[in-house]
Amino acid sequence: MFRSRTPALAALSAAAVTLAAATLDAAPATAQPTAAPTTGNDPIAGFTAQSSRWQRQYEKLFSAIPSPAKARSLDAELSSEPAVTTTTGDWHRVRRIVKQFASYGLKPQIRTYYAYTSLPKKVSLQMTAPQSATLPVKEKQRPWQKHFDEVIPAHNGLSPSGDVQGDVVYANYGRPQDFEQLAKAGVSVKDKIVLVRYGQVFRGIKPRDAARYGAKGVLIYSDPADDGFGRGPVYPDGPWRASDGIQRGSVAQIQLASGDPLTPGWSDDSPKARRLKPSEAPMLQGLVPTLPISYGAAEPLLRSLTGAQAPKDWQGGLPFTYRLGPGGTKVHLDLENTFQVRKLWDVTVTIPGSERPDQEVVLGAHHDAWVYGSDDNLSGTENVLQIGRALGTLLKQGWRPKRTVVLATWDGEEYGLFGSTEYAEQQGERLRNAVAYVNMDGAGGSQFGAEATPALDQSVIDAAKEVAWPGTDGTAYDAWKAQNGGKTPIDRIGGGSDFQAFFQRYGVPAMNLGSSSPGSSGNYHCSCDDFYWMSHFGDPTWEYHAAMSRLVGIATLRLADADVVALRYSPYAAETAQYLTAFTEQQRTRLGKVVVDVSRDIDQAKAWQKAADALQARAQQALGKGDTAEFRRLNARLMQDERDLLSQAGLPGRPWYRHQIYAPGMDTGYATQRLPGLNDALFLQNDPATAKAYEARLYSSLRAATRTLTPEGDG
Repeated sequence: MFRSRTPALAALSAAAVTLAAATLDAAPATAQPTAAPTTGNDPIAGFTAQSSRWQRQYEKLFSAIPSPAKARSLDAELSSEPAVTTTTGDWHRVRRIVKQFASYGLKPQIRTYYAYTSLPKKVSLQMTAPQSATLPVKEKQRPWQKHFDEVIPAHNGLSPSGDVQGDVVYANYGRPQDFEQLAKAGVSVKDKIVLVRYGQVFRGIKPRDAARYGAKGVLIYSDPADDGFGRGPVYPDGPWRASDGIQRGSVAQIQLASGDPLTPGWSDDSPKARRLKPSEAPMLQGLVPTLPISYGAAEPLLRSLTGAQAPKDWQGGLPFTYRLGPGGTKVHLDLENTFQVRKLWDVTVTIPGSERPDQEVVLGAHHDAWVYGSDDNLSGTENVLQIGRALGTLLKQGWRPKRTVVLATWDGEEYGLFGSTEYAEQQGERLRNAVAYVNMDGAGGSQFGAEATPALDQSVIDAAKEVAWPGTDGTAYDAWKAQNGGKTPIDRIGGGSDFQAFFQRYGVPAMNLGSSSPGSSGNYHCSCDDFYWMSHFGDPTWEYHAAMSRLVGIATLRLADADVVALRYSPYAAETAQYLTAFTEQQRTRLGKVVVDVSRDIDQAKAWQKAADALQARAQQALGKGDTAEFRRLNARLMQDERDLLSQAGLPGRPWYRHQIYAPGMDTGYATQRLPGLNDALFLQNDPATAKAYEARLYSSLRAATRTLTPEGDG
């Protein structure tokens, strides 16, 4: 997740919108306005001067529609009950989303998929030494929280069941280096129950590595130093996690694949689809029974531990010295989880393009949540709905996008990106013509953030410059820079949200746009992520929701309407050359020599950059001339170039992932691994032969990317 009122856009009153819409009413069905707008005539990247003027007017009309009041009412309605994927509450939310889309004059479609999921049947945690105590496995209900009987107890999705008991060992964040440090200190976790805190790496890495060292169970708690009272006032008096707050979440091994664990690489839109056995599914392997608990429940366990004092950087926020164990503390963990292939539901709206209906821009956000989910991720879903509402208004006035726009709210994201992955795997052939995928996962706060393929960096920046930012005198771009020391950092796509299948399996250029509030981590996957939290701490005026709808909507519209799609590969190539140079230096540092020579890859990346510069110049000439035939040729090349970076063989040890430049880190899960084929093979698997094979694949891809951008006859 990532995280005044826009003065220029908010100034468009309802009357102004009606007047502007009347102009469109007079337009032909292809929705070219009958008169040029009188303001905002500066060119937009990828548009001719003429189409740029019309685009400015459409954006102005569009931006007048999203409103704070609508954001608030949507959240009040959609967060009224818990909505864990595949449950009754989830289905109710789906029906509400469908009703909203239909009310905007759109035609929503429910797409049903089937996925292997878990739900808790029995959850019991007992402290058995040095004293006996039953520890809580669910938060206490607050007066405003409805349907609380539908709130599931503590659950790590797809954790195996188990009845285990024994000594506790504290292992800090449960990272690979933490278990290594314990082993060096002579502290064994074999046949122990490991207590780790949330953070630093994807939660599924923690039980994986605990199992590798012989542990028989894992407890994961949120330490108050990270997102509780150590950061500020706690819920309901503040945004940070209270002592009873529990961070649920899946432990499926999404660094190996995403989607339904039993159908990796193919769609499961039928209950009779071919499926793996659970024992064969890579996403489910190598785990031990795992349970999330609150820091209120973790406190007596940590307080009673004996053994060596934990290192200074392992100390958390509870008011005593943390110790490693074993000794002092024993627990009995009894988990019974039910596993079943169950229905889940995506909701999509398709707005056909007027000129290139075969080319698509997909905008998506997930609607499922661990509990109420106002922040994660109704804030994203509500923005997709607001964008749909604005597009519906434009459609009624005769506007049509040049390319097809697909609006989607995905189901099952929290368990392993189920709904988006099954959709992408089902639509794989059609996605060959997808221009871009735009994702929203947390979009209701003051701090803007972005992840993207380098090809879309400038598109993100340009959209941020168009939207005034609440509480400031400037734009989202200005606020973004101010919050980051004068920089506009765009992270590279790793793991953990619905962009994965689109980008890392099918090579669709992707961006992940969002905004967060200070304290957002304090409500993460907790029953406290509710309407009360959002309306009191996250976005009390709901103005950031509306601003994000404008920003993401403008980014989407430009991708759909550009004469030449704004994909820039020159900075991408330069960045890739830097990664390759760093890989060479890393070999010298870690291995004392260069084992895998990537000098030809560096040279090829530079050739790719030269070809990209030439193509960009060619695009500018075509835009100046309005050469539509050239637009088609340029767009075909630009849309192919990201796909050239895929390897059909996949990555070493995880063939579901195909992108050779970016993947989730094998030992981090969320964080981005650059050049994953090379790094995984050489540094994780210690396999120089495989690393050299992946160097050859990468070189072929870089050559293909260069050829794609090189006009015929240019060499």
